[in-house]
Amino acid sequence: MAQEKVYWLLDCRFDFLLPSFIQETGVRKKDIVLVNSYHGKSRAGWNKICIPFETKQSVVQMEPDDMNRLFARLLPLDERAAIISFSGAGLPQNENLFFLTATGKTAETCNDKWWQYNQFAKIQVPTPKTYLYHGFSAVRNQLDNLIEKHKKLIIKKPSLSGGYQMSVLSSEEDFKRYWACTQEEDNGQELLLSEYIPHRQSFASMGVVRREGGSVFIPIITEQVLYRQTAYEGLLFPAFLGEAHKRQIRQMTEKIGKMLGENGYYGFYNVDFVLAEDNQLYAVEINARWGFCTILAACMYGKHFWKAVQGIGTEEIRYPQKRLAIGKIKAKMGRTYAGLESYSSITEWFEREEGSFRTFFCGTDEPEKFVYGSYIGLFGEFFAEEENRMEVLEKFWGNCMGY
Repeated sequence: MAQEKVYWLLDCRFDFLLPSFIQETGVRKKDIVLVNSYHGKSRAGWNKICIPFETKQSVVQMEPDDMNRLFARLLPLDERAAIISFSGAGLPQNENLFFLTATGKTAETCNDKWWQYNQFAKIQVPTPKTYLYHGFSAVRNQLDNLIEKHKKLIIKKPSLSGGYQMSVLSSEEDFKRYWACTQEEDNGQELLLSEYIPHRQSFASMGVVRREGGSVFIPIITEQVLYRQTAYEGLLFPAFLGEAHKRQIRQMTEKIGKMLGENGYYGFYNVDFVLAEDNQLYAVEINARWGFCTILAACMYGKHFWKAVQGIGTEEIRYPQKRLAIGKIKAKMGRTYAGLESYSSITEWFEREEGSFRTFFCGTDEPEKFVYGSYIGLFGEFFAEEENRMEVLEKFWGNCMGY
């Protein structure tokens, strides 16, 4: 990598990738700058930039796109640099900068859920019926008709991820609660309402659109674990899913990757699906960026990961011999955390295919107050072959919500 400096905009979940990044690229540690809204004690000894500021003993996790936009104001465009980021949205297009994903308007368009809905229709990928409204009053005026037609709806913003500001609506009271939680005025903001598809399982697939053209399927399909049907908390692999449905997911993922490439996107992407009660698969949304499932891909590709995310040698993969779960350790708003202890690491755990790991990003040395975000650490666990889906999920939630 010829760039003089690397700006690492990934959050603490991805720090286990730093050693392989240095090994594979030859970049020196002193030339890497970690950029985020929060840096835990585990990042001591690294060059760091805190965006937008650092609050003493307080954990603030920003949305990646918001952080990108703030960082872009500080980024010198006359020096050669590589930007390793979760998303390309909010970052500039510049010949001096190297990115693993498309940036600027392309990234913002390809992550817009209303744009995705219309693209799904063009390429004939099944997806829930979706409506666009401008402002909360416009939603309220049509809500009764839509609930009568669809019974349940999902309300969300076009560009936010991970279930943030997303909710299930089945009454006007649900809508009022949602509006109050956003703490926003009625100012014509874009809001999407999608029909709720009754389902028991949700899945995610992965792919890469190559910079030079063409796309490849990443041969990993995970089952998503969701809180209250919307908030993403982790994954199971292999998914509890039949081979026929896995083939359908692959076909749709490849079709979507081709469409993204035709619209100027390059880089990693994943697609969320639900399996309806009538056994029909629906594509829910595209995440034209890295995601939580990228963590599992990094474990399975090992040091080859940095080539795989560019679409090179994606079949060179190591599958675990046991079922596993990886998830977020959830924090509680306003709680102060201290004395938390990590054990093992995700890399060691995956290599030995045994037991569990737990890694905390805050509250390990001094008391830190949790202000905003969705996690304070990561956990993972391998399961015995005879354990069924309900047993696995029960253990997942015990790890996720135990703090």
